[in-house]
Amino acid sequence: MHHHKTAILVFANSSSLDQGRKNIPNSGKLFEALNQDILDKVKKTSLPYFHYNETLQIGGDFGTRFTAAIQSIFAKGYDSIITVGNDTPNLTTATILKAFKEVQEGRTVIGPSTDGGVYILGFHKNRFESFGFRELPWQQQDLFQEIARFFLRRGMLHQLPRLTDIDGLSDIKTVLNTGQRLSSALLFILIRLVRSKQNSIQHHPHFKEGQFHSAPDNKGSPLFF
Repeated sequence: MHHHKTAILVFANSSSLDQGRKNIPNSGKLFEALNQDILDKVKKTSLPYFHYNETLQIGGDFGTRFTAAIQSIFAKGYDSIITVGNDTPNLTTATILKAFKEVQEGRTVIGPSTDGGVYILGFHKNRFESFGFRELPWQQQDLFQEIARFFLRRGMLHQLPRLTDIDGLSDIKTVLNTGQRLSSALLFILIRLVRSKQNSIQHHPHFKEGQFHSAPDNKGSPLFF
């Protein structure tokens, strides 16, 4: 296996932009912690990585920006890429390394999110066709199915376990209930947000809990990716 030919793309916006796009109150520190969490996990793989936030992304829509970022990694001389986002806390370093192994063995790797998107995607540049990739239904609930169909036409596909990405407060409870170990900083913030929500419901009994749920804002990652 040739580690130097595979790079990880962390496609994730800054916390200031993310907190404005997701319906989670007081989420600035959450997205700071999520960004740090995924970067820590990526660094532990010892693979080269690149973090593309909004300052490095080029294009007017998600598909264009994501495609351009992938093309820029291949232009640096890498043969394969693994893309991840920042909103799936249960994604582990071990899972990223599993994706790396599958890609090195010639398979495209995809990890579906519970909202219909994907949280990790790994593939060789020979499987990549920029126009078709850019036109996939990014930020839609059928994204996983369409990405899988796109890559199945180009070779073998390995599917990883389904994970929850954080699009709203209800997703935070799901992540916490997995029992999976999280960083202490991230765990503290997630618990605090859940408790804040519970206090809001107690102080406003005429609200139904469902009113606090947000519509998915799937970024395609991972998803992202």
